[in-house]
Amino acid sequence: MTWLVLVSVYSFLQLVTGSIPLLSWLGLTLSAIAPLGFFVNVFLFRSPRTSRYLFEYTLLSGLGMAITLAISFRHGTAAGLIHVWAGLTLIGWVTYLRWYSDFGTRDSAELHVGSPLPDFRLQSMEGHVVSSESFKAKPHLLVFYRGNWCPFCVAQITELAAAYRHLQALGVSVVLISPQPVDKSQKMANRLGAPLLFLRDRNNKAARTLGILNSWGVPMGTQLLGYDSDTVMPTVVITDKNGHIIFCDQTDNYRIRPEPETFASMIKSLRPEKPGSNDIGHVMRSPDT
Repeated sequence: MTWLVLVSVYSFLQLVTGSIPLLSWLGLTLSAIAPLGFFVNVFLFRSPRTSRYLFEYTLLSGLGMAITLAISFRHGTAAGLIHVWAGLTLIGWVTYLRWYSDFGTRDSAELHVGSPLPDFRLQSMEGHVVSSESFKAKPHLLVFYRGNWCPFCVAQITELAAAYRHLQALGVSVVLISPQPVDKSQKMANRLGAPLLFLRDRNNKAARTLGILNSWGVPMGTQLLGYDSDTVMPTVVITDKNGHIIFCDQTDNYRIRPEPETFASMIKSLRPEKPGSNDIGHVMRSPDT
């Protein structure tokens, strides 16, 4: 994102000051502005899911690089290395899409549907040890998220917070688990204003036990804000009252989270439908409700 901001600002300034060749600077501006627009959209209009390949942003960035390349062939050395900058920008964007965003095939042996929830330990906001044994006796929705720094995680949790009353009415407890420091989780809890249970997976011990650790998954520089370099791969687990796993989403792309209706369907399957019951899927689909 730092590269995109610098390239966007520099190329735009060259464009408005009339630097020659103008079309080449226009192409460079487009190649950087397109992916930068995606990140701006993510942070301003948070959604827990996007399309996998983001073709519209990739197409615009590629078009920008093509323009710089065409001008370079026409003007030779007079066009400088602008096409190289545009090429590096496009390569960085594709790397983000196909490498950073993509976890590859995930199939943790510890999180198979039908198996008991493995034993692990977490830390409460007050510093007390919380065992996974405490998740028995009633259904639980366990959400392993990366931290406040991840806009997709924040959007996913916001959806759940909007529906917590209906989840409680069905006898389901929501547990939000992250390796981030307690003060970060407390900040999110205060902002949401919903009595959800936040727990810390200190040093990602539970993530290692469950096979969902993402080593060096935190963006470079974010550590300066108090986060560790390792984090957890976004994972959602639903258990029944006996502590057995009835649903597990191990997304292979951190930008793609399960639809709220998926949770609602699995939770409703744990108990008979009652006449006049609330539609959780509709509530979870509308964070502003």
